[in-house]
Amino acid sequence: MRCLNCHKKNIPTSTEICPQCGVHLPSLMRDVLPFNTLLQNGNYRIDYPLGRGGFGITYQAIHSSLKKIVAIKEFYPQEHALRNSSNGELIVPTTKQEIYQRGIDRFLCEGQTLAKLNHPNVVRVENFFQERGTAYLVMELITGDTLREELEKQPNRRFYPAQIEKIMSALVGALTEVHLQGIYHLDLKPENVLVTPEGRLVLVDFGASRQGLGSGTISQAFTLNYAPLEVISGRDFGAASDIFELGMMIHEMLTGRLPPSALDRLSGNEWNPQGFVEPWQYLLASALNLYKDARSQDVKLWWEGRIVKQQELITHQINTTQNCLACGTANLITNKFCQNCGTTLQPVITPSKISKSSLDVNSDINSIKLEKTNENDNNSENKQVNSLDKSSNNPENIEVHPDDWAKVQKKSFWKFFDSLLDDK
Repeated sequence: MRCLNCHKKNIPTSTEICPQCGVHLPSLMRDVLPFNTLLQNGNYRIDYPLGRGGFGITYQAIHSSLKKIVAIKEFYPQEHALRNSSNGELIVPTTKQEIYQRGIDRFLCEGQTLAKLNHPNVVRVENFFQERGTAYLVMELITGDTLREELEKQPNRRFYPAQIEKIMSALVGALTEVHLQGIYHLDLKPENVLVTPEGRLVLVDFGASRQGLGSGTISQAFTLNYAPLEVISGRDFGAASDIFELGMMIHEMLTGRLPPSALDRLSGNEWNPQGFVEPWQYLLASALNLYKDARSQDVKLWWEGRIVKQQELITHQINTTQNCLACGTANLITNKFCQNCGTTLQPVITPSKISKSSLDVNSDINSIKLEKTNENDNNSENKQVNSLDKSSNNPENIEVHPDDWAKVQKKSFWKFFDSLLDDK
């Protein structure tokens, strides 16, 4: 079995104290369905619980006919219902039946919609049914660790940018599909992303069905450190809410720590994402705006915006730098010599230079015509060329080769020293 507190796996069923966290295991199991409980007329048999929260319990189970291991999620908002220990049914007080039924309806609607999807990064729903006074979703069982567990293994609890881009591309692809169906996750965090041994990332534990159940209760339908203001208030949430939580995840994966929560910032913490290289600066700034209407409303467009930023950065570098063919060092486009190895840099051809060179060709043709018709004009042109040659030979107008920097500095010093000794 698995400890529901620290999630240690493969604990013998006879164990009472978790060997990792020391919790009393039977106390954690008091409200869960017992081993070998049969569901849906015996089609499924409960093995053991995989996890629990304030709004439900997830079990590992076996399909009795197919002998297939699955995961079954039971809708169980513990502050609105109680378990009847004799038959396992949930009992709901009269005063809470309306809100409880609304939660079941959302839970089943979410399951029906997810069952229609076939996306590799969204947990697959295979069946759903109602019994024991509640509802159940039958899902594929994902083996592997959570993204949180993977993050904890990294140096300084950070991923490399290339890893983050891979993770986010998978999550954005998954969210794009579910958003088209009118479903929002609303509880995005590393704990709700599973990583299979093959490296597939799977988004689980959608929180939309829990919205509306948390008002005035201890249990929250969200995770406070990741949630935007509209999810905390429980109204007017949407795609922009998921984008905010993705931004919180990006910041945590880049830096190893979460930024201030939305409530902290609302209370006077004037934090804003700063100092990140592109495209992360754009992604964070556009995702983590406190107010929903100021964020992007489309997760795919928000994520693809990073490509525009990358292209702008590349264009800027091309227009302002040139790479040395000998050592690969980037130099300013105005440099004639590589600032690293001293190699003469090849001139960079730009549209402006092409147009200038075409003008030079035309002027050369005109000068040939003038030479044939007017020898005096040709002499004056030679004088102008000579004057240009003299000015180009002026040391002040010549870029010094890196190997000659020391010599030039030495000559300048002796000139300055001689001026001090000059009595004139």
